Amino acid sequence: MQARLEKLKSQKFLLFSLTVTGFAILIAEYIGKETAIVFANWIFVPIPGSMLILAIISAKKHGITGNHGKAWIAFTVFSACWFIAEQVWLVEELFYHEKTFPSGADFFYIVGYPAYFIFAILYLKPFKSAISKKMIILSSLVAIAVLVPDLYWTLENSTDEDQFSIILGAIYPVSDSIVLVPAIVGIRLFLGGKVNFLWTLMFVAILLEVAADTGFQYFSLDDSYYTGHPVDILFLWSYLLFSFGIYDNIKIFGNKMNSYKDRESLR
Repeated sequence: MQARLEKLKSQKFLLFSLTVTGFAILIAEYIGKETAIVFANWIFVPIPGSMLILAIISAKKHGITGNHGKAWIAFTVFSACWFIAEQVWLVEELFYHEKTFPSGADFFYIVGYPAYFIFAILYLKPFKSAISKKMIILSSLVAIAVLVPDLYWTLENSTDEDQFSIILGAIYPVSDSIVLVPAIVGIRLFLGGKVNFLWTLMFVAILLEVAADTGFQYFSLDDSYYTGHPVDILFLWSYLLFSFGIYDNIKIFGNKMNSYKDRESLR
């Protein structure tokens, strides 16, 4: 009973956090573009920063042995890369007034993708008996269905860019489609009752990130994107979902090092 009350409390706090963050961005955008740019840049410090801190705590609890420990090390690398990317973006835009694409931030964003993919594969490993070939094929088809129009759209509308920028821009939809496969599999496991809701946030979060990336590309191509644009709400929500997913993991396992054997805790 106590565990259910704690989960309900966590879910309510998550909903509150998502609502407040979304309204904060919309209010800043309503005040004016310059306010939105400054506010959004600075809010991308504490929210991704919280995700990184929680990832470090989780990685420290699980150690470096076993697939679970390795999974959280990979996620910590992912969190660190994207946190650094956000700060590079902030410095280049607010202090150096430079273009944020292409920029040094892209290196860290791109390096983060394989780290997340490794995490997702290791994260799903204890449920491999519940993952069918059909599930993997369907997830891959969905990812391809997202990739093809996004990639075509990016390449078709980037003819005025230099070759490096075109290649860099194409890397994002490809990377998004790759991490989308384990994310869809993870969500499918939740729908099948294999894992609990808050654990599934680790996959819903990347789903939101892919949606945000698609929106970012669309608005960037028609020159209507700016930091603080409403599409940034999805990026922030993605970081929040990751944070709550990690926090739930920490609460479930505590100091248990044999967490992979504790399958019932995930339901």
